[in-house]
Amino acid sequence: MEKFKIIPVGVVRKDAGEDILEIFPRFRDAADGLHEGDFIKLILWFHKSDTLEKRRVLKVHPHGNPQNPLTGVFATRSPVRPNPLAIYTVRIHRIEEGRIYIDPIDAENGTPIADIKIFVESLDCPARRELEEWELDIENARQIGKLNLIPRISEHLDELEEVSPEEFTALIVELGSRTIYLTAKDLADLIRFLNETYERLPVEIKDKLKSQSS
Repeated sequence: MEKFKIIPVGVVRKDAGEDILEIFPRFRDAADGLHEGDFIKLILWFHKSDTLEKRRVLKVHPHGNPQNPLTGVFATRSPVRPNPLAIYTVRIHRIEEGRIYIDPIDAENGTPIADIKIFVESLDCPARRELEEWELDIENARQIGKLNLIPRISEHLDELEEVSPEEFTALIVELGSRTIYLTAKDLADLIRFLNETYERLPVEIKDKLKSQSS
């Protein structure tokens, strides 16, 4: 199998609570054109996962939780993978002499930087079809706190027989100017998470909630 060589262009630094991309002098001209406030795609090499043993791992429990089913690493964000690359979307806070200050990330101090690319919304954000008004179940919409929850009409449509739960938009969540589309799979995962979170509430709080609903 042909091998490829990646040359680090810098390293991640953690300094006084700030996350910094320290660009090596020979590559600093490549940062010309980046500005404070820009969003960038940051590609790192997780060097501590660069072992033969970890590169052979093809399935993991997402988030390191054994309760999550084994999943192929290409469908996860695990640092353990055939090529230990990590990709982040971060905002630039400021730039000072080859040091780019960014949003906090979970990379360790000294992590090599493989590449930096400018974030382009039209290329980096997948398009999602907006639902038509007739597809929305407005009568059953609810407001919970600051969230507006609008379900999709649940009538069975023949053309949906070939649509997977990962593709079917089931709920629209509006928070201020932001709109989030949850698929049926997202919704099922969210319900399980909320149920688990509710079960972990203190008994006293759950008793008060039950008395309020009775």
